[in-house]
Amino acid sequence: MKIKYASIITILFYSIVFSACQHSKKMRVSKIKPLESNNEIYNASPSSCIVIATILNIYPIDSSQTNSWCNKFPCTALLQIDEIKSCGSDATGMIDLSTNTETNFAFTLSPTDSVDQSIAIKLPGLMVGDKIITTIHIHPAMNNKKKYAVYSYKKLPK
Repeated sequence: MKIKYASIITILFYSIVFSACQHSKKMRVSKIKPLESNNEIYNASPSSCIVIATILNIYPIDSSQTNSWCNKFPCTALLQIDEIKSCGSDATGMIDLSTNTETNFAFTLSPTDSVDQSIAIKLPGLMVGDKIITTIHIHPAMNNKKKYAVYSYKKLPK
């Protein structure tokens, strides 16, 4: 009897493993999509907030970052967060409307076409005074501080 159950369990195990291998899908890497309209933004991921912000200051190029676009184009700006649309579960309360936020722009503040033609996302570039809607990603940093990053945005009319 024990041999019969062991055989059945073994057959079931190999059937499941074989079936899973047959139906596995290749992982697809999708391109980063720019925000096409304000209506596309509904929910923030756990460590991010969807905000409307104004560019207050653009910091100079950082020539010390030799392996980055940031040694040729500005990547950091001071943002005034005008409105928080929504925050993910880990980000609630992480952005203070009373203070301005130093934020890194992953694809620089310059138009992406002038940075590198191979960048899939097409961003128009930003200047002081521009208003944007974006998802700010919040990353932990040393000494209980936070770093803020933007990967895509949509310029809003002034």
